[in-house]
Amino acid sequence: MRADAEALTCQTRRRLMALGALTAFAFGTPGVAATSESGAYPSRAITIVVGGPPAGGTDFIARLVADNLARDLKQSVVVENRAGASGLIGAKHVQKAAPDGYTFLMGQAATHAILPALQSQPAYDAVKDFTPISLIATAPEVLVVDSDSPIKSVADYIDYAKQHPGKVSYGTPGVGQPQHILGERFAKATGTDLLHVPYNGSGPALTDLVGGRLVSMFVTPGAVMPFIRDGRVRALAVSSKERSALMPDVPTLAESGLQNVDQTGWFALFAPAGLAADRKLAMEKAVMKVLANPEVKHKLTGAYVEPGTISPADFAAFHQSEVAAFSDIVGGLKLQLNN
Repeated sequence: MRADAEALTCQTRRRLMALGALTAFAFGTPGVAATSESGAYPSRAITIVVGGPPAGGTDFIARLVADNLARDLKQSVVVENRAGASGLIGAKHVQKAAPDGYTFLMGQAATHAILPALQSQPAYDAVKDFTPISLIATAPEVLVVDSDSPIKSVADYIDYAKQHPGKVSYGTPGVGQPQHILGERFAKATGTDLLHVPYNGSGPALTDLVGGRLVSMFVTPGAVMPFIRDGRVRALAVSSKERSALMPDVPTLAESGLQNVDQTGWFALFAPAGLAADRKLAMEKAVMKVLANPEVKHKLTGAYVEPGTISPADFAAFHQSEVAAFSDIVGGLKLQLNN
């Protein structure tokens, strides 16, 4: 009887150990399946999604940040391009991702302020559906014409547009992009009837501008600066409140007589809503360290964007103000995109 009892006890112990192992496998216990998530963050590769194609401005900024984050965090940081719908496809992908600190979006004014305001049924809430991490860079828009154009100033441009209503074209990288909104604001402020011609990116539009098929463009400095430097394109004004350090010789729209039409584009890192506070703080610190790196600053200014200088907390407030501002601007312009 005693031997039978001892055998039964051993059998019971083996069954309990087996059950414990199965439970650890199925649900994760400290030191077994959950080690990778409960340990130091990050413990695996991080992905930064870009809602545009490779080699674009947003892609360049994302890859610069990713390379330096990888070095500082001692983990791989990969850039994943999910282009389409002016950035909405990439933004929606990140919106639906797990808020675990391993998926981020290199967002911009279009994806996180303008496009939701343009849609009758927004694809997402730019504030509630994302966790803001940090502002990365800013850049004004530039009003340019072909160097052979008789238009020498903003005043000339306005006069020319009024003499040719509905025929003065301006190219942009696409419907709903900041350049499109700025063009509409410019037309309303000056009482002109401009013709918007959207392209799939700034490159094709610049080709048509220097080829005489476009009258003008609203474009980012990074895209147009090579054309300005070699004399193919003339810059009339920048859209920032003050002259840009990137183009100090070019006047602002305000200096050219247009008040309250200033507008600055921006790029920023976002995570899905619900990111844990400790991982949010860890990524904020990592990004701020990257932006403080002189080499990173040099490369950003070399690409004709200005490194972000505000804190993550200030960026969250800035983002909400941009969402509210563009909601009012789009409403005032009576613009809307069909879903």
